[in-house]
Amino acid sequence: MISCMDNKIKLSAAILVAGLILSGCGGTGGGTAGKTTSAEVNKTKGVQNNKTYIAEVGLTPRQRFSKALEKLENGEDGQALAELNAYLEAVPRSNSARNLVAQISTDSSQYFPAEYFKVNLTSGTSLSTLAKKYLGSALKFYALAKYNNIANPSRVNIGQEIKIPMTQLARAQRDKDASQELEVPSADSEDASVELAMQEEINEVNESAEAAEDLVESSEIPVEEPVLAEVVPIAPVETAESALSDLKELAQNMDYQAAIEKLATLSTFGKLNSESRDLAISTYIGRAKEIAETDNVLAATYFEKAGQLNLQKEEPFNAFENFKMATELDGQNDLAMEEMLVLQKEIADKYHREASSAFRRQELDLAIEKWDMVLKVNPDHSSAKLYRAQALELQEKLDNLNRN
Repeated sequence: MISCMDNKIKLSAAILVAGLILSGCGGTGGGTAGKTTSAEVNKTKGVQNNKTYIAEVGLTPRQRFSKALEKLENGEDGQALAELNAYLEAVPRSNSARNLVAQISTDSSQYFPAEYFKVNLTSGTSLSTLAKKYLGSALKFYALAKYNNIANPSRVNIGQEIKIPMTQLARAQRDKDASQELEVPSADSEDASVELAMQEEINEVNESAEAAEDLVESSEIPVEEPVLAEVVPIAPVETAESALSDLKELAQNMDYQAAIEKLATLSTFGKLNSESRDLAISTYIGRAKEIAETDNVLAATYFEKAGQLNLQKEEPFNAFENFKMATELDGQNDLAMEEMLVLQKEIADKYHREASSAFRRQELDLAIEKWDMVLKVNPDHSSAKLYRAQALELQEKLDNLNRN
């Protein structure tokens, strides 16, 4: 008769085997293709390594862009190129698609500078997250893979050393990372510096006032009484502070249309700060919901603007939801659609990797939680569905053993 301990050992072995499988798995999973029609086939070719690839027929632009990302993620650049060429036939203004085509077609030594620095992949990071942080766009993951001679961008491992090309942005981000590790001055020294500066300023003011009094007293010119002129009221000049105060009041009163007008004024004072950006996001979303049924295109534009601001805040989930709403309201908003699909890939990659690591450590609850996050942004993620089901099955067996 097999003991509980024997069963637990077998389950642990099963988890280990599944973990080894997971370590080689990083695909994003995909959606279903549209119905095939015979009319679409030929402008949509890609040629790589003397082999011709034909774009899949019957796909919507959204499905095609998603498929191109999936193919690039798995190192299938020839098919990805065919899909991107077909996508550009439908959406000729897409900078994202043109950028991806350039990454496929251009040698990495020409695309990026030869100078580089190295970083190590940590749990949850991928080539996409590194590309976004150091190169300004998650879409540059494929060029980064080529730069590192990685044939399949989905197959990278925790601890793997990655070369980051020394672009201007990458250098600035590396220096920023280094500066954040430096010691921050103590509060006491900061207070002392401020107090000293304030005292010096007070002394200067006092010296200026005393000099002015001495000048009047030593002068032989009689001092005339000032003549009071008629006071003409002057309209107050709007400042960034007053515009922000007005925006806050309008947003609190849910007068979103007026708040959007005030946002235009506030933007003339320069880049939005953290507080005004939060107000802008709530304003755009509030106004979008108000007019969604009467002007879906404008509502989609407002959701897109909120998404861009959430990207600035580094809130990818919120940005994803904003772009998703924009595409649902306006299927022609290609920018929002592309941003949504890029974020979908980025978020799914991050949480799938974290789930896989947790699964290998036998932290089944955490693994399931992470795979839930993947499926929240991409319900069709095949790997997440498969391994989440395995984790649930193993968890149930362990629970049964513990009860016995």
